[in-house]
Amino acid sequence: MRKQCSSIILCILFFVAVLPVHGGEVRISTLQYPASPETLSIGERVPIVVGIRYEDMAQSTLSLHLAYADYPPRFQSGSEVSVSGSGTYLFPPAEIMVPASYSIPSGWPQYINEWHLKAEIWKEDRLLAERAFTLLVENPEYRPEMNIDRIEYVVPPDTIAVGEESLVRVHTAYSNLAKGTKIEATLRDQSGLLASRVSRALSGSGQRTFSMIIKPNRAGEWHIDATLATVSGSMPLGDEKSFLINVVSG
Repeated sequence: MRKQCSSIILCILFFVAVLPVHGGEVRISTLQYPASPETLSIGERVPIVVGIRYEDMAQSTLSLHLAYADYPPRFQSGSEVSVSGSGTYLFPPAEIMVPASYSIPSGWPQYINEWHLKAEIWKEDRLLAERAFTLLVENPEYRPEMNIDRIEYVVPPDTIAVGEESLVRVHTAYSNLAKGTKIEATLRDQSGLLASRVSRALSGSGQRTFSMIIKPNRAGEWHIDATLATVSGSMPLGDEKSFLINVVSG
């Protein structure tokens, strides 16, 4: 009886040992995609590259699927490969197009959404391996922007004199700013800062004009840079334009 039990145990151990070998194993070893902080645009086509490692596989056809991780409809993209034994394989790039709908943002600015996906390896109707990944998608409708529309100054051939005060107006437009955002406008030349102004706290979309007085200290062509930058309340934004004033001796 003891000998019979030993034979049964050995038989069970034998089958436990060989089943994994017979069934084989597949895992995703590499996954190449545009990772954070890189962002994508709606309608953009993106190549996803998946590499696998397989061991002790019987002759099998494996297929690559790329699927929504959050909700149906699931979609497939990729190619198939026939494998046996052990080895590695890099699927050709599977191209997907960024849709107009994706998951609700989580911890990102409103204009950036998370698109949750999975790379899956299938053998017929059996899922063998999977790996989740996330793409960041920009929604241009909510993207914050800020720019210099135009600058009012003494345009050549008109001139100003050395030591003469001159008014410069920097007209700006902004959109989708977070609540409490402040914008700073500065005027600089080669010597450094000439003037600066900071707006009150802004939000949403609108326009703002910054008026600044500057005064030249030497004659000639006066090259000036007008710069905008957010100083609080929003992601870093900025814009810059250059202009020229002709200065004559007094």
